[in-house]
Amino acid sequence: PPSVTAMAAAEQIKSNPFKGTEKAFESPTVKAEYERLCRDHLKLIEFGSRYDSFDPLGKLRYLDEIENVEERWDIFFTRFSLMGTLNEDFVKQCNAFLDSMGMDEEGYRKLLKKCHQIMRADAEAERARLGG
Repeated sequence: PPSVTAMAAAEQIKSNPFKGTEKAFESPTVKAEYERLCRDHLKLIEFGSRYDSFDPLGKLRYLDEIENVEERWDIFFTRFSLMGTLNEDFVKQCNAFLDSMGMDEEGYRKLLKKCHQIMRADAEAERARLGG
């Protein structure tokens, strides 16, 4: 995993994955899906700021929701990637960001999965301690 120093010095991602002018966004369905995904993601980030106050079942539910949003993003990004309409600047900046921390996309995904597993294990242990 990257060190705190590496994370502080990491490249920044300043561009958006989509320009908003892609043909796919002409579809009301795609546009609504994107807006819903952005809204759900933002709500989870805001809600997660109180993660430490969640009970064990709340923590597990939160992790389920995070993984659900990640999966939805993966599907959405894959569609745009397959169409060749994912913003190249965004892709380059993401790769530079990961590279600056000594990681690639696969390493990042493995690290994220490991973090979620640790968080789940902690929540399950807390639940067992509390008799739930």
